[in-house]
Amino acid sequence: MPKPGDGSGDRFLLLIALERSLRGLLLLTAGIYLLANAGADFGSIANHLARAIELDPRRHFIKDLIAKAGSLKRHEVKLFGAGAIGYGVLELVEGVGLFYRQRWAEWLTVVATSLLIPLELYEEARHPGPLKAAGIAVNIAIVVYLFRIVHRKGRG
Repeated sequence: MPKPGDGSGDRFLLLIALERSLRGLLLLTAGIYLLANAGADFGSIANHLARAIELDPRRHFIKDLIAKAGSLKRHEVKLFGAGAIGYGVLELVEGVGLFYRQRWAEWLTVVATSLLIPLELYEEARHPGPLKAAGIAVNIAIVVYLFRIVHRKGRG
């Protein structure tokens, strides 16, 4: 893991800022789409999307996902949309703050990411998968790295 203050550490911080900013923009876009299309048939959309990316909609997992998307109520879609916008704003604020190397953004990212790790671990225990495990490992590395940065700045 890069050490805070060296050249690779600056690149690592920039990568975290970029990842948070991109994720924030994607979540904002998804949230706006959901709010604007709350009455849409998401089962049909999910089926079309699965076929477009060459997933077999008859496979158990894909079929269940399409069925769940199709059963969403309008108020649930609005709730998911609002949640995506809220979380997207948080991620974007983290990303921009990290890009400008703001200490408050480092702390915000440490706290916000740390709070989600127990939920991610619970989900991994219920439905294990290599991508989830990798995501958890990345988030833990980010928390440890940023905590080291803010801890050193506090002493410096």
